[in-house]
Amino acid sequence: MHLSTPLVAWKSQQGTRGKENDDHHGWFAIERSDLRRTLYIAMVADGVTSTEGGAQASRIAVEAVRAALNERPDPRQTISEWLADAVLHANEEILFEAKRNPQWKGMSTTVVLAVLTGEKLYVLHLGDSRAYLIRENCLYQLTTDHTWAQEAFDAGTLTAEEAGRHPGRNQLQRYLGAQHNFNIARGIIAPGTEQMEEYLYVKPGDVVLLCTDGVYRKVAPELITHTIVERVGYPQDAADQLVAAAADSGEIDDITALVIELPLGRPKVGESTTTSANTTSANQDALASFTLQAEQVQNSGPTWFTMLLTGVVLILAVVTLYLLLFNG
Repeated sequence: MHLSTPLVAWKSQQGTRGKENDDHHGWFAIERSDLRRTLYIAMVADGVTSTEGGAQASRIAVEAVRAALNERPDPRQTISEWLADAVLHANEEILFEAKRNPQWKGMSTTVVLAVLTGEKLYVLHLGDSRAYLIRENCLYQLTTDHTWAQEAFDAGTLTAEEAGRHPGRNQLQRYLGAQHNFNIARGIIAPGTEQMEEYLYVKPGDVVLLCTDGVYRKVAPELITHTIVERVGYPQDAADQLVAAAADSGEIDDITALVIELPLGRPKVGESTTTSANTTSANQDALASFTLQAEQVQNSGPTWFTMLLTGVVLILAVVTLYLLLFNG
């Protein structure tokens, strides 16, 4: 199955806290000659605002991942390993810059990374920025938050409702900039199940959403789904509306949404109809021309034949008369 080039759009809006926007995002393509295909990479990073340098950390994360992926890859690595190394490189860059700039000591950021290669979707993440899949009018969360509340819910000590309003719901357990070694989440929650998969097969019509917590904290899942489904073919409108909905609902944090749509690849309305009409018209013209020529040949045949026959008869009559007059 061939997938068309994704349609991509994003929107990022500074919160009302009066600080700079700590969110950063990225979208770029990498040519992998060894795989003979183009990889499309999307990223969203949310700088942790409890420390200085959150905006710098998220910016470095996006830039460092892109730089690492543009380096010559190790052909022995799997796609997941290659992506994980790029994230580890970003973490080292953040720690290095924090050491060089004491005012940024402790700077950190979340990150969610989505990669499309052929029909496969890979997702890696740290923190509570999320990846969603919208398929056939249904919304599926592909990532699990790395927060204290989520871990408590997974352990059964909190209900989903309690975890949603617990003071520790935003207390991150994993993020970039914390330490040199950490566990990167390299997997996707398979839609409709609780099974973790290395990658997910996508298909035309799927939409992938990457967003910071500023979106999903204020926009209900049903509204996220409706907003995207109603704007298929117009991802920029969907991203704009998601951010606007979060802001209208009172979100004071920075808000970022990145929408990736896999188009159905159908011809534009009227394109095939016009081509068919032109082809039909040309065929009809050719048929009419052929018919006219055939009719002309058919009509001209008897006319020339009659004239020829008349000529032969006249010549024979003249010859006969001559013989009778001079041999009689």
